Amino acid sequence: MIDLYFSYRSPYSYLILPRMLKLKNEANIDINFKLVYPIAIRMPEWFEKKNMFFFLSIMSDFKKKAKLLEMPLNLPVKPDPIKQNIFTGKISKEQPYIFDVCHMGQEMCNRGFGLEFAYKLSTKIWSVKNWDAEEHLIEILSEFNIDLSEIRESIKNNENMLIEQIKQNQVDQLEVGHHGVPLSVYRDEYFFGQDRFDDLLDRMKSNGDI
Repeated sequence: MIDLYFSYRSPYSYLILPRMLKLKNEANIDINFKLVYPIAIRMPEWFEKKNMFFFLSIMSDFKKKAKLLEMPLNLPVKPDPIKQNIFTGKISKEQPYIFDVCHMGQEMCNRGFGLEFAYKLSTKIWSVKNWDAEEHLIEILSEFNIDLSEIRESIKNNENMLIEQIKQNQVDQLEVGHHGVPLSVYRDEYFFGQDRFDDLLDRMKSNGDI
């Protein structure tokens, strides 16, 4: 089994999803999908003294890696799941998107579709303008035979539980020894970043798990 710690704002979390799905579906590996809030919510101070050049360098690297992996991408992301001033790094006090996204993601995780839903929604976030439009959410949820109004009602009724589950994932992540995403944990060893995926596979092969 692999624990996968994931954030809906992390570009590199998006890049690892197809390979994790393939590992789950083709090698029959159990992926324990563990959603966390983006670092902008968990550790806003991390962005202190980060400026536009930091964001540009990240996006440049992300763009190259997405192309290598042949994954859809359309930058800049609109709307950004996190409201943030890229010139100063300051995180806005008002966050109209990320909590809805995360709580729906956690609800889908509880229904057994955390990884699959994350792949579908992340693809929209990183490749489609106005990804938050209801038509996109309806399209994605229909693939799981779920009605948008029904899941929103469920999220509303269970929001406190969903928040606590995400916070517990964050506690578990820190106990593993790292705060970053994507973070893959296998046999108490962590592999940070999408570029460590091949190292993860090598370790699993050496142990005879794949």
